[in-house]
Amino acid sequence: MNNDQKTTSNTIVASESPIKIGIAITAEEKREIYHFRYQIYVEEMSKSIEDVDYENELLHDELDEWAFLIYAKIDSKLIATARINIGILAKIPQQIVEILSLNKFSEFNNENIVQKFSYCAKLMVHPLYRSSPALYLLMAKCYELAYQNQVQFAFSLCNLHLVRLYEQMGFHRYTNNFFLGGYGLVVPVVFVVNDTHHLRSVRSPLLRIARKRELVTTQAVEWYYEKFTKHSSIVNSQIITEEELWSIVCKFLHHPPTEAISILHGLSETEAKKFLHSCGSLVQCATGDIITTQSEISYTYDILLSGKLKSLTFHHPIKEYTVSGQHFGANGLTEHNKHTEDIVAVNSVEIFVLSGMAFPRFFHSHPDIAHKITRTLSNLR
Repeated sequence: MNNDQKTTSNTIVASESPIKIGIAITAEEKREIYHFRYQIYVEEMSKSIEDVDYENELLHDELDEWAFLIYAKIDSKLIATARINIGILAKIPQQIVEILSLNKFSEFNNENIVQKFSYCAKLMVHPLYRSSPALYLLMAKCYELAYQNQVQFAFSLCNLHLVRLYEQMGFHRYTNNFFLGGYGLVVPVVFVVNDTHHLRSVRSPLLRIARKRELVTTQAVEWYYEKFTKHSSIVNSQIITEEELWSIVCKFLHHPPTEAISILHGLSETEAKKFLHSCGSLVQCATGDIITTQSEISYTYDILLSGKLKSLTFHHPIKEYTVSGQHFGANGLTEHNKHTEDIVAVNSVEIFVLSGMAFPRFFHSHPDIAHKITRTLSNLR
């Protein structure tokens, strides 16, 4: 989404009726959601997903049978949707259990109450409304359903360009990434439902809802901290300071980032720090992680900080990425280009992901810096 689309979105939303959130009940409402998913994932994002019904232009699977299918509408127009499943561990498909490492969370025992988990997926917003409150309202509804059903840990999966957004909402990264066919490399994230302190730390918009809740127990919060947070090396994009992030990037590169990273050429150190902190995330990838997938649309601008990558598409000669500060993949920051190769991590790698979803807001707040970046990217083609 470019800056012009963002402006158009704001104009449209401001002139229309309020956004209404509801849960699909009828077969007609559900079918409308399944078609909306097809429009976003297949037609817009060019994803090749196993569960797609191409003949009828629908996208649905077995989890839809027992999920809350949430929608956001303006008048009768569907502009966004999300799905949340809430149930005991045995009810959740084994693949999801493994991807999310749910067995680790089943170790938490609160007064021998049967533990319920929630899993939010298929969250998407129409391109013209991605600057509207629709996403927040969907997230808020998922949060509400989770705590109403005594859920302690709410899970989801996101692609790399959405890591910042999920962390801003209050989610944590906590385990390895996973390559999910049709969806690319996904990051498991968890929302610790009663962790009001964390919501405050990341300035989550969901804090306004959390404050209205009655006194909540914190056993699950304390357990999560001891089990996952205490010894984690994952860097939360919303907690780290501008100076701390710059220091980490400098250590990886062994050179000033303004020299080692081509997209930063032409920026002062102060401008580069602001840009990286406002749009970027540090992401760890394990050996074998497929980071970009040929023919899928890019929503990030990816930079190798450490480790080694190679192309699975170009074999003769083998194409490798080994230089710290090197860009790889298609530009998804200022444009939405398609990746031209499958790129895999040869060993453990650290990458810096600049989000194309974060850039429009940065453009609005810091237009002078953003224009310099856009010009630099044009010259790098």
